[in-house]
Amino acid sequence: MEMVAASKLKRFQKLREQATPYAEALEGILNRLLSADMPLEHPLLEKREEKKSALLVITSDTGLCGSYNHVLVGEAKKFLQTNPKTQVLVGVGKIGVNALSRAGHTWFQDFPDTHAVPFEFMITEIGLLIEDLFSEKKVDAVYAIYPHFTGRSVYHVTTEKLLPFPLKATAGERLETSSPYILEPSREALFARLVPIVFAAKMRMIFMESMISEHMARMNAMHQATENAKELIDTLVLLRNKIRQAAITKELIEIVSGSQALKTT
Repeated sequence: MEMVAASKLKRFQKLREQATPYAEALEGILNRLLSADMPLEHPLLEKREEKKSALLVITSDTGLCGSYNHVLVGEAKKFLQTNPKTQVLVGVGKIGVNALSRAGHTWFQDFPDTHAVPFEFMITEIGLLIEDLFSEKKVDAVYAIYPHFTGRSVYHVTTEKLLPFPLKATAGERLETSSPYILEPSREALFARLVPIVFAAKMRMIFMESMISEHMARMNAMHQATENAKELIDTLVLLRNKIRQAAITKELIEIVSGSQALKTT
C-alpha cells in the first residue's frame, strides 16, 4: 500500500507541476486587466453582507492515512461552531461526509465516492455547483477546508475564502500605465471570460493539492505501520526465543535431575 500511494503521489505531483505555470499565467493576465481607475465587475466578485455562507469540505474516501481525515473533520466542526451563518454544506470524500453526518450536519450536496467518476469531471461539477450557489445569490460567501500542500512532504489544513473571488492588481503592472496593449475583444469582455477560467484553475489546484496531501499522508502512515510491524515481529521473535530457551533449559534440568536420582539409587 505504501508503494501504491507513492506511485499515485508522484502522478499527482507531476500534474500539479504541469498545471502551476498555466494557473500563474492566467492570474498574471487577469491582474494586468485590473485598474483602480476603471473597476471591473463580475458576478463572482460581488461582495455582499454574509447572511448565509457555504462550506466545501474535502476529505478522502478511504482511511489508512493517519490523522489526515481526523484533522480535516475537526477543522470543519470548529468552523461550523464559530460560523453559525454557514447553512450550505458541500462534502467531498466519504470519510468527511459520514463523520459530519453523524455529528448532526446536513449536506446540500455530497460526493462520497470520488473514485467512481473521472477526476476532471468531478472538479468541473463541483466548481459549477459553487459558482451557481454564489451567482444565484443562494449564499453570500463560499469557504473551503482542504489540505494545502506546502512542499517537502508537508501539508497544512487550510480554511480559504473562495467566493467572492479575491483579485488584486499587481504593482507596476496596470494596463493603463505599463505597456500599450491592444485588446481584442474589449477589456470588459476579456475580464468576464477570464474570471471563470481563473476560478476553475484555482479549484483544480485545490483538488490536486488535496490528492497529493492524501497520498502523502497514506504513504507515511503505511511506512510507519510497516516499521511498527517489523518492531512487533522482532519483539515477538525475541519473546519466542526466550520461551523456547526456557523450555529447553527446564527439560535439561529435568534430565540431569533424573540422571542424578538414578545414580543415587
